[in-house]
Amino acid sequence: MNDEFHILHEDALEREPSIVVVGAGGNGAQMVGALARLHLALIGLGRASGIGHVTVIDDDVVSEANIGRQIWSASDIGKNKARVIVNRINAYYGLAWDAVAMKLTSRSRLNASRNSPLILIGCVDSRGARRAIHKVAIDCRATYYLDLGNEEHTGQVILGEPPTTWRKTSQQMPRLPTVTELFPQLMDRSIKEDDRPSCSVAISLASQGLFINDLAVRCAAQLLYMLFAKGRMRVHGAFFDFNSMRMTPAPIQSAFWRRMGYEPDNGCRTRATQALAA
Repeated sequence: MNDEFHILHEDALEREPSIVVVGAGGNGAQMVGALARLHLALIGLGRASGIGHVTVIDDDVVSEANIGRQIWSASDIGKNKARVIVNRINAYYGLAWDAVAMKLTSRSRLNASRNSPLILIGCVDSRGARRAIHKVAIDCRATYYLDLGNEEHTGQVILGEPPTTWRKTSQQMPRLPTVTELFPQLMDRSIKEDDRPSCSVAISLASQGLFINDLAVRCAAQLLYMLFAKGRMRVHGAFFDFNSMRMTPAPIQSAFWRRMGYEPDNGCRTRATQALAA
């Protein structure tokens, strides 16, 4: 088996894609802007549908602590993040993307007319939220699950294929593991999370560096550019450390995945799926 590349799913070529972004905070809001730029670039390259339709989901509102570190202004305080960023992008680029002011949970159901998104993008910072996205990705049969995650000065971006939606016609290529498979501890309900909100910009910057979100988003956007514009990719993510200014690719290689503790599968139940069912 050649485990050196990945080819864009036929679904993306046969229909207008649908992309769902979960989370409109530090990573999510910037990701929506990057998607708009990618959309126009792909249209310029001759792809009439661009990246298709985008829906942004987030129930959170802009707070004073978000000003400066995230891309909000004082006039946005108290407003829903998803609606603010989508309205801004729609007005600027002449788009008609959607915002949903709700919290995505494992019981959430996406709009019936778009219940099988090509890409589900997770821009969240908790294990609980990732567990919900993992389940929704499987339930709504998303083709890809793209995750952006970071801490103060380190982070990672991983593009994966949910195990139950892996195309049966691509046996010559390995299934791309999702972030919840490469890091099964994300599915561990016994690990306590610190989900206390930041009450000031200073406290917020202590937990996440000022420009760490920018780096995560640019990595994720470049992955999608390679996937859509080139149709083929040899990496499905990256790990980065802002303090050392170092970035390490996540190659599409079984040996690399095994070094991370993940055993490549043929679409069967994985550790993350088993943990979710437990």
